[in-house]
Amino acid sequence: MILGECPYCKGVVSSKNITAQGKKIKLYSCENAKKEYDESEQYVFTTDSSCRFRVYSNAFLRWNKRSFSEREMKKLLQDGQTVVRLHGRKGTGEYFKYVITDEEYGVSVLWEEEVEDKDTF
Repeated sequence: MILGECPYCKGVVSSKNITAQGKKIKLYSCENAKKEYDESEQYVFTTDSSCRFRVYSNAFLRWNKRSFSEREMKKLLQDGQTVVRLHGRKGTGEYFKYVITDEEYGVSVLWEEEVEDKDTF
């Protein structure tokens, strides 16, 4: 499924289902961010990759958010940011934070910024 335009190379960002560490997740990646296994069994970018934009749907698992949805990714690509709902360590207490694209990690949480209008979430 096509989600939008890559913020770095203007390529097409699409969604595909993959299995990582035995769990089914979605991978949102730019068409120009190609990876393959090399001879040492490392998963590396190919020589013809011209972009590195890739985001796994479980990117926020450490903050008890099970999945970063296709809808959230579309909004991120369209607006340059989106709001996500995260949870405390024990699953109690929720808080909302802005997420932006990050060239190195795919996405980054803006911890210093407070989300004023949670109704748009």
